Amino acid sequence: MTPDTNLFPAAPFDPATHTVSKKGFAELIGVTQSRVSQLITAGLPVETNGRIHVARGKDWIDRNVDPNRRRAAGSPSNPPTSLAGGFLSPRAERDSAEAEIARLKAHKMADRHLDRRATLRVIEARAKAERDALIGWVNRCAPAIAAGTGADLAKITAILDREVRDHLITIASTKLELPQ
Repeated sequence: MTPDTNLFPAAPFDPATHTVSKKGFAELIGVTQSRVSQLITAGLPVETNGRIHVARGKDWIDRNVDPNRRRAAGSPSNPPTSLAGGFLSPRAERDSAEAEIARLKAHKMADRHLDRRATLRVIEARAKAERDALIGWVNRCAPAIAAGTGADLAKITAILDREVRDHLITIASTKLELPQ
């Protein structure tokens, strides 16, 4: 599955309400779970459900943990990967990617996933059918217009055909923006 087929983007990350487990917080800040337990004992705020509020937790660490004891998330030996304002370890990145794949598979199995290529083929087929119908309209209407006005059928057909084809060129040159 390619990223361009994702028509149902994940919910936006909201750091004001985002909580994670001890394990998730440990991966987020680049320490072990046991270190997070030590930080909780030292006063790291924990929600009533045992989860850690990301923004408040990071703020507490910035205020209370000696910078020399923190793992340098941005050091050259451990470059950060920013995702929604946080830093993820390689394991957390992999888990996040696997979760995204699972979400896409669930959408597809629930028939809520649109295949981009199939959708484009349907749109193209519909556009061709409408183009052919409009060109056919010229041959159906020209005799009626010629009879009603007393004009030459060949001239009416030529004029209508030219105008319809110019109109189709104008429509075709209009860029169609598809959602990503």
